[in-house]
Amino acid sequence: MPLRKIAVCVKQIPLIEDVSFDPVTKTIRRDGPTVMGSFDLNAVAYAVELGKQFGAQTTSVTMGPPQAQSSLLETLAMGIDRAVHLQDRAFAGSDTLATARALAAWLKREAFDLVLLGKYSLDAETGQVGPEIAELLGIAQITGIRNLSVDGDLVRAERESDEGTEEIECRLPALLTCAERTTRPPPLRPSALEAAKSKPFTTLSAADLSPDPSQFGFAGSPTWVQEVRVQQAPSVQCKLIDSADPTAAAQQAVAELERLEALNAAGRTRRKADTAARISASGRDVWVVCESNLAGEITRGSLELLSAGGELAGKVGGALVALGFPAAMARHARLLAGYGADRVLIIDHPALDSHRPESIAEAAAQLVAQRRPWGLLLCASELGRDWGPRLAARLSLGLTGDAIGLELDAQGRLVALKPAFGGNIVAPILSKTYPQMATVRSGVLELAHPEPARRAEVEVVNPTLAPPLSRLVKATSLLDPSIMPLEGAEIVVGVGAGVGAEGVARVKQFARTIGAAICATRRVTDMGWLPRQLQVGLTGKAMEARLYVAIGIRGAPNHVIGIKRAHVVVAINNDPEAPIFARANVGLVADWQQILPALEDAMRMRLAN
Repeated sequence: MPLRKIAVCVKQIPLIEDVSFDPVTKTIRRDGPTVMGSFDLNAVAYAVELGKQFGAQTTSVTMGPPQAQSSLLETLAMGIDRAVHLQDRAFAGSDTLATARALAAWLKREAFDLVLLGKYSLDAETGQVGPEIAELLGIAQITGIRNLSVDGDLVRAERESDEGTEEIECRLPALLTCAERTTRPPPLRPSALEAAKSKPFTTLSAADLSPDPSQFGFAGSPTWVQEVRVQQAPSVQCKLIDSADPTAAAQQAVAELERLEALNAAGRTRRKADTAARISASGRDVWVVCESNLAGEITRGSLELLSAGGELAGKVGGALVALGFPAAMARHARLLAGYGADRVLIIDHPALDSHRPESIAEAAAQLVAQRRPWGLLLCASELGRDWGPRLAARLSLGLTGDAIGLELDAQGRLVALKPAFGGNIVAPILSKTYPQMATVRSGVLELAHPEPARRAEVEVVNPTLAPPLSRLVKATSLLDPSIMPLEGAEIVVGVGAGVGAEGVARVKQFARTIGAAICATRRVTDMGWLPRQLQVGLTGKAMEARLYVAIGIRGAPNHVIGIKRAHVVVAINNDPEAPIFARANVGLVADWQQILPALEDAMRMRLAN
């Protein structure tokens, strides 16, 4: 089947820096200009390239208010053939699933061969709509693609994974979500924008999609926002240290870190895992999906979820169940029990060995429908974001993505705290459906101290599954195993463009010496000095390190958003006007190459003692 029809779904979002909060109405003001996010722009550019390559018709679609028409006109100016605007007050208040339903209803009617989206939008950052559409259409998906080839009806793409890259194959029809730098969007010229006004443009209402408008908008949304909270930027007073004498400056910096208690991470007392005996009860159990990395080790994010899940299960009145796949996960049963799991439920099927999202969603859906847990918690990893939304769409469940906290309200319902607009806003989100689902970021929940002697019952289930719609060809890790993982790290060293390509190895050695993880700014990963899995910022990861040492980092807002929750920040930069000093607790205005050896020696001596 040749590639004939391509659709690209886009979303208009406000500029993050222009978003404000009304303290009276507790709502977000969106009065400023709106734009398409960088991920969506890449999806449009890819659609245009593929349309030209295969002679395929390209269509852009958005669901939104009247002003969203401007984004569709931009897509037409970029080279898309026609545009469709889903516009109706009935769509107002749609969460990700209600949005996916509306888009899927139109996409199914048009029978597209390929559907493209941005990996996620920069206002909500969930990445849920794409996989939910794929599930509703019953087609394959490849999320976070970096490059793509199409040969007949065979699609092969390289996607970003938690540790590196995965090469995936599937057949058309398929849905792909594009990472931020897959291609370069063309510049918009005034003449192209004017010509776009003569291209085909269609506006459709909810009634045009379905005779039942209740499946859209707030009525069709299984999740709802309780309120909106503003995240105030931390008030920081930077102590600038005279760096004329590197040795003295380093010793003074370490003394200041001692005063701020930033060097006590390794000895921090952790609470013990909740090991109370809990009995399983239908509709009361809390399920935590546990993941392993390429080396077969349980991820820290999974253990953090178990640490929190035990407390939730105790309050709700059910058991804590660790859900794992494939069968090899069973060897970790004692570890999972030590972190609070009362039962370990293993799903064993050959289709799950390569973690195909459609297969995982199908297997999990069978168990959820049979056993009816109260809650289902997943890691907000590339894997969890890949299949969790498919499960939610399959069972019409509400899903809160990328949560940074979990609470119970007065009615005993799960409240997932969801950040938005780069973390400037936090929205407590509740679900109307059970089990209540959430994906949770690594590093934001407290990791408990395990009880090694604890044991848990292990059950293995063997579901009957349909053949997978995609195939894993190859998985590659891009991370340096000699450096502590960024996930959950207490101390992190940041690499900025000021370090230079030749300085990265030296900064890595500093990180090894002090037992730190390493991260990078977007410019560093763009230049290929470090892998994108280590990028921290608006379009990368967020972290909550107790100590963050920023080396050669200027402090652009894109990066500072990602370190907002860092406790203590040390900045090393030779420019006293660098914005990073406005976020730093300790500032060293110096050439990093001159100050770093002295700081390394001072910190090595402190850590040795």
